Formats: sequence, C-alpha cells, structure tokens
Amino acid sequence: MFRHLIWVIDETPHRAALNMAIDEALLLGGGDCPLFRAYRWLEHPVSIGYFSSWEQANALYPDREIVRRWTGGGVVEHGADFTYSLLLPSDAGPPPNRDLYRGMHFAIVRTLTAMGRTGAVVAKGSEVLVGTDPVTGCFAKSVENDVEIDGVKVAGAAIRRLRTGVILQGSIQRISVESSFAAQLAHTLSTAVEKRMLSTVTTSLAERIANVKYGTESWTRRY
Repeated sequence: MFRHLIWVIDETPHRAALNMAIDEALLLGGGDCPLFRAYRWLEHPVSIGYFSSWEQANALYPDREIVRRWTGGGVVEHGADFTYSLLLPSDAGPPPNRDLYRGMHFAIVRTLTAMGRTGAVVAKGSEVLVGTDPVTGCFAKSVENDVEIDGVKVAGAAIRRLRTGVILQGSIQRISVESSFAAQLAHTLSTAVEKRMLSTVTTSLAERIANVKYGTESWTRRY
C-alpha cells in the first residue's frame, strides 16, 4: 500500500486525551512518509466523533471517561480493543479518503488471513451511515469498506483531512488479536518498514496539546 512506512513504537498505555494528542503531534512533525502507530489506553474510555453529542454520550456512559476525537464517526468503546492510527503528512501525498479507508481495511483482512482468521471487506453496508446519529455506536452496523467476520463488524475507522495531512484512527473489536498483530499489519501496509520509538519531543508536544485541547471541557463538550 505504501512504498515506505514508519512504525512508531508506543507501548505505554496513555490517558485518553494524550492518545489523541500524540496522533496530532506526530502529524505536526511533517515529513513525507506515512506513520503507523498502535496504542493502548490507561483505562477504559469512550471516544466520540468530532460532531457527536457529548451530553447524549455521557448519558450512555456516565461512569466512563469520554474524549472527543478530531476524526468523525460515532462512539467507540476502548480498553479491550486494538486501536491504531495511520498518519499521512501532506508531503506524503495522501490518497482520497475512500481509497485510504478501503486500502487500510484490505490490509487488515490480509493480516487477519495470515493469522488464521477469515475476514472480508464489506462491499455495501447499511444505507444509513454510522455517524448520522450523534451517538451512534461505530460498531452498531457496518458501512461500505468496513471489515466483518461471519457478518459481524470487527474493524472500523474514521478519517479527518487537515492542512497538515490526514489522520485515520481505527479500532478492531469483538475478536482478540495476537501480540504480533501490529508488526504484521505494519509489514502488510509496506514492505519497507522503519521502526521508531515514540520520541520525548513528540510526547512533550502532545502533553501540551492535550492540556489545551483534548483534555479540556471546551473541546470535549463542544457539541
């Protein structure tokens, strides 16, 4: 899918706001190479799409932390899922959103197949797109190019196209994946994978972004 890919190694569980901020900080770093990051959560938060209603999400999850993503889509429960991001700086020449979404999910299907699971990219999903309801669960129904196993949605994603590039944030749920899944997925996305540790410079920038954006009520409760 990509000629060259940087796999950002991030093995430390983070609080929800910082996880969102790290994606933004990585994209702000620029460059001309796609970045792939798989990450874990410090607790079991819920993320909501950029335009989702905080009040309605909070009514459904009163005892869980809620973080607003910069990407769209619906409500996603985190903690037990495999969460990842694909970050394409502007200089990397990001493909159209539809092509990126489909390509990412075909890569997930190929990776699942290599690990003994049979998945499929949905040719045509529900006529009602996930996200039209402000508190629709992202995994409540499949849309075109999602991933299903035996008719059950197991992988979905959301995309935001920005001046600095494109953020794709995805989740794999309802199935367990091996500890080697991130590595295999990275090498499915590209035959030339460069491993990099998450730098202290990026983490420091992300902390600042989390403090002024993703960790604030003005951002989380904006809709």
